[in-house]
Amino acid sequence: MAPTSVSAARAKSSSPGAQRYRHVEMFWLSLTILLLAFLMEVGTEGRVHFYGLSQWPLPESCMSRQLFGISCPGCGLTRSYIYLAHGEWTKAFEIHRIGWLLFLMTALQIPYRLLCLRWTEKRFLSLRVSQAIGTTLIFLLIGNWVVRLIFP
Repeated sequence: MAPTSVSAARAKSSSPGAQRYRHVEMFWLSLTILLLAFLMEVGTEGRVHFYGLSQWPLPESCMSRQLFGISCPGCGLTRSYIYLAHGEWTKAFEIHRIGWLLFLMTALQIPYRLLCLRWTEKRFLSLRVSQAIGTTLIFLLIGNWVVRLIFP
């Protein structure tokens, strides 16, 4: 891609319409994730299911665990979110050490995106800060995964 194409693509993705779409998208995604965490529970065997439907647990979704027998950096996040949604902090931390932080960041997306949609002319977080937060969370996920691999 030519440099002008990259800058044109950036300009197009940072247009007010694209930004508004992204805020709406992230708002609904975060709200859906949190709502599902409240509507689900972890069964005694560790499988996730909706309330009242324990006979139909959700299938395991980690391809890394299914194919290679190794947990991925996100393994346990769903159960951690569910435990956090129901106030079971200790279980949530045991399942995934940084699940609470990712849950908090997901929950904070809701008021943040509403603010961004309300005051479209204002930028609450710079692109650099947003990228730093995202990069930090990725490093924490990978770091937590490496620690779990070394010290199971």
